[in-house]
Amino acid sequence: MNVRVMAVLLTAVASTAGAQVGYDPGKSPYRDLEKGQEITITTGEFRASADPARVAPRSGPWLGFKWQWLVGGPANLTAEIARVGSDRRVLDPLRPATCTGVAPADCKLIRTYRWPLYFADFGMALNLTGSRSFHEFVPEVRAGLGLLTDFHTKPDVGDFAIGTRFALSYGTGIRYVPGGRYQFRVDFGDRLYSIRYPESYLVPAPDTSRIRQPHCPAGVTSTSDSRCRPAARSAWIHNGMFTIGISYLFGGT
Repeated sequence: MNVRVMAVLLTAVASTAGAQVGYDPGKSPYRDLEKGQEITITTGEFRASADPARVAPRSGPWLGFKWQWLVGGPANLTAEIARVGSDRRVLDPLRPATCTGVAPADCKLIRTYRWPLYFADFGMALNLTGSRSFHEFVPEVRAGLGLLTDFHTKPDVGDFAIGTRFALSYGTGIRYVPGGRYQFRVDFGDRLYSIRYPESYLVPAPDTSRIRQPHCPAGVTSTSDSRCRPAARSAWIHNGMFTIGISYLFGGT
């Protein structure tokens, strides 16, 4: 096969491929995003994982506000503030573990209190369809860094505190952009942060019970055995999220 024939065949293949993937502009499923910024009110559920001592804030309803700006191509800057209507257990490490019918650590439970959490973060989101929608949908992935706080300045009676700390966020979502000033969005994600237990959770109470038991090798029955290791002082908590939102769009792209 000579070079001329090969060139003709390659040209034909390229033309066929172009005909298959090309779209009449009037019938294309892609639409340029007309507005570059959005303000969204979001609501949904904050799904907290249980920490080893079960004293971190638990699952609750989410209410938040999100700002997003399409700065160029697929890249967006994001900022979000939110409140979670959570609660948490408060333990007294000195209480004896003499109650019956529950785990020893639950004997030290004083009460479960309402304990709202507040989040603020900044991050970046990437549109998987660039600066366009596909059949009026824009899927995206995102990540960010921020703070969480419970606005408590002092630890509880057991010397445990949430306070203010860094939190990582990441997730995915999809936006429905039908045109005009409004859009709808659904988001899934995770808020990840660490907690640290006080020394009082690890040392024995007068009755020798404790909230965080040492880790002992198999077959070792005494926690005072030298082969036992102290329980971890810190833990990372994953908190899943599902939210829906309605956005007001403004600004050009």
